[in-house]
Formats: sequence, C-alpha cells, structure tokens
Amino acid sequence: MPRMTLTGMPGHHPVVLSFEADTRFTIENGPEGATILGLHRQGSQQIVHVRETRDQIIAARAAALSNAPSR
Repeated sequence: MPRMTLTGMPGHHPVVLSFEADTRFTIENGPEGATILGLHRQGSQQIVHVRETRDQIIAARAAALSNAPSR
C-alpha cells in the first residue's frame, strides 16, 4: 500500500497517509496557508490539513505510487 508523509497544520507534525492506487484525492486551499486534502475510497473519506501545496501533494502521491510494490 503506498504511503506518503506530509506536514500537518497547525503544529507542523508529520502526517503519514496510506492509500490505494484508486483513492481519489481532493485538494483545496484552506485557512492560514494550509491545504485541505481529502482522500476518498469506497465510501470512506479522510480529511487532513497540511502545509504542502497542491503541486507538492501531487508529486508526493506520484512518488509513493511509483515506489509501491506491485501486486
């Protein structure tokens, strides 16, 4: 399962996110420089506020998917 680590807001703590290749990401601008990231899969969702920008999140997702072991 692919995993990526982002920086949580507020507090700047590490946030480790695990997801599947078919997980849908929604990325919105949030308050005080945060980005609101939603992970959606099979009726479940996880919402986190992170410091990274949209482009950084997309790059981290791509890197996690390319490093994930094949099934």
